[in-house]
Amino acid sequence: MSFLSLYRKYRPENFNDLIGQDQVKQTLKNALKNDRVTHAYLFAGPRGTGKTSTAKVFAKSLNCANPSADFEPCGECNSCQRIEKGNSLDVIEIDAASNRGIDEIRELREKVKFYPGEGKYKVYIIDEVHMLTKGAFNALLKTLEEPPESVVFILATTEPHKVITTILSRCQRFDFSLLTLNDLKKRLKYIADSEGYKIDKKALDILARSARGGMRDAISLLDQAISFSDGNLNAKEISRMLGRINKKDLKEFLINLSQKEGQQALELLDKQLESGLGIERFSDELIEYCRELLLIKECGIDSGILEYSRSYLEEIASVAANLSTKEITNIIDEFASLKEKLRSSARPRLQLEISVIKLSSKESSSNSLESRLSELEFKLDNLVKSKQSSNFKEKVDPQKANQRSKKEKNEEKSLKKKPSTKANKASSKQSTPSGDDKVKNVEEEAKKSVPSKGTGKQELSLAQVKENWARVLKGIR
Repeated sequence: MSFLSLYRKYRPENFNDLIGQDQVKQTLKNALKNDRVTHAYLFAGPRGTGKTSTAKVFAKSLNCANPSADFEPCGECNSCQRIEKGNSLDVIEIDAASNRGIDEIRELREKVKFYPGEGKYKVYIIDEVHMLTKGAFNALLKTLEEPPESVVFILATTEPHKVITTILSRCQRFDFSLLTLNDLKKRLKYIADSEGYKIDKKALDILARSARGGMRDAISLLDQAISFSDGNLNAKEISRMLGRINKKDLKEFLINLSQKEGQQALELLDKQLESGLGIERFSDELIEYCRELLLIKECGIDSGILEYSRSYLEEIASVAANLSTKEITNIIDEFASLKEKLRSSARPRLQLEISVIKLSSKESSSNSLESRLSELEFKLDNLVKSKQSSNFKEKVDPQKANQRSKKEKNEEKSLKKKPSTKANKASSKQSTPSGDDKVKNVEEEAKKSVPSKGTGKQELSLAQVKENWARVLKGIR
């Protein structure tokens, strides 16, 4: 007998074998129990989540000669055996991707009229139904709405939004969700043990995460790992098979970015790319690692949001302590936008290096200082202009000018006095203020120039509002 792939060998044979999708199993079993089997079902969800397997199990339950008390198929009667082997006359599987035309649907309409030959129901499983043409959908519409009593249609699709609404309204829809890591790990452990292979927890975790919620993908990766490692299923061998980057290298790369060590970051990147790691793979690994750091930083080790060992969680927490939340989110945003650019770029490596240089450049850290300075300069400019307009009004109206207090005049005189050039030279030789000092000085000047709320000396007039309104609108934009 030829070799049989693991995902075919361990395909679910009854409802108990179906992993996850509890809401779907409960509804279908209750329909069997209460004799409320409808004529059309739509199974929608990502690939590898059990849509076709559930359809086959449901078809076996409908035609089983000796179902159990909870309506599980016996798996031993003639009908169950033939459905399991795929040669039953009453369960017809149609691939809509290759039979998508109106002629195939017309042929189906003619065959629907015949009664089932062995069991109680004739079940049509149409896989990837969204691939049907519009004409084929319209041809199927009337048959789907009023089929013979002994016919059940099960439509499976990964893209339900492409199915026309008139078809959707005639079906009971079941949405299949991605499987959890725990469900994937339990199933993989069961299959590995059944095949006589030992697999450690880290290797299980790597395989389950690489499957991204799909059971078929997870089992296929396990099958590949057994062949690659010759049965030696450890984390190191599986990481090498998948071409995954070492977490230590990711940690070093992030530290280089945070410390603005662009040269070291580019050298590490070059080393990874020369070893055969793809650019998109590197971006995905880095984004996923940053996500883990962000969740640990915000939620803590004991939150249970990350299903890792305690030692690995503590290791992630130590890395996250050296990075701020803003730094991590900036890295995620930059590499997420990089993935979009790679699709249309003729030089993907150049785009990657530009992103690394942006994140490790010292100029990026001064952007916040520049924005603060520009904001303060804008506020001071508004204050100066408003002061000038008030002075102009006082010159025009001599009565208001005479009302100014002696204290204000003395302050203006002291401000007009210029220090000597020698003093200026001495102060300039002593020290030159840094960017942070400049910001602090501007902030102090802004605070001094803003009048206190209680004095009420400067009131905002309608003329000032009209004069500065264009600047206010520009600032808002």
